[in-house]
Amino acid sequence: MRIVVAVAVLGYLVTRIDVAHVWTSMRVAPPAALVEALAVWMVGWWIVSYRLGLLMQAQGVPMGTFEAFEINLATLFYALFLPGGSLTGIAVRLYRLSRAGGRYATGLLAMASDRVAATAAITLVGLGCWALDPGDKPRTALAVLVVTAGAVIAAIAPFAVADHLRRAARLLRTRGLDWVYAGLRRTGRAFEAIAELPARRLALLLFLSCLSQVPGILAFVILARALGLSLSFVTLGWVRSVTLIVTSLPISIAGLGVREGLLLLLLRPYGVPDHDALAFSLLVFTVTIAGSGLVGGVLEAFRWLVPRAAT
Repeated sequence: MRIVVAVAVLGYLVTRIDVAHVWTSMRVAPPAALVEALAVWMVGWWIVSYRLGLLMQAQGVPMGTFEAFEINLATLFYALFLPGGSLTGIAVRLYRLSRAGGRYATGLLAMASDRVAATAAITLVGLGCWALDPGDKPRTALAVLVVTAGAVIAAIAPFAVADHLRRAARLLRTRGLDWVYAGLRRTGRAFEAIAELPARRLALLLFLSCLSQVPGILAFVILARALGLSLSFVTLGWVRSVTLIVTSLPISIAGLGVREGLLLLLLRPYGVPDHDALAFSLLVFTVTIAGSGLVGGVLEAFRWLVPRAAT
């Protein structure tokens, strides 16, 4: 179904936009700008990986930033190049994190906490950039940010009821449901490990989440400038947030088609021609998705080959 969506949207856009003009726009972008954008994007991933390491350490699992960085980018690689797409990537990430922590609850909680922190920061930064941008912005984009903010608040709820999970587990044990008790008890403890973090550590996690958005926006700015597009930091800040939120939905392969159509709609009020918007979208995919996935593939190959060479 996701392949159908990607092909259908891209096919429709190709019939409406002169592909020759798109190719001409993309050829204007110097390769050095693409490399620079990828390098800046990797800085964001490094910050995100440091955050993931902290979330694993909060559960008593020693994980360094480089190990988390490798897991994050390997997830992109498998999601991009193997059948199953994002589901394959999620499975790989869960397996790697669970193996490091010794149990699936650790991996699941780290992934859930990491996603909540990332989405919260993306939404918060997007709303801030939206407020600072004096341009004529589409209201539907604001609706996406507001709805996502509500979803983030709802996702935080389990961390507030960790103690109730533990009480429910004790009640089930008294009724002979030991197998349910064990699962709820582990889950409650895992949630408590995150919920009971010191305020300074929680503030650090939030700070890192927001800080990681800066390299991401800068990468968008670099790609836009490479195409000669005069779009401000705050404009691309909220545009990027809305794009990341919508393309994270499992309705296409790596967001293909959805990203292109969305950026066309979001950039039209700023006078960006459709062929330039499509060129920009394809460069964003090339650098942030394909480029990051290839880096993950290199790291994964190194992880497999080095032990063999050592033996």
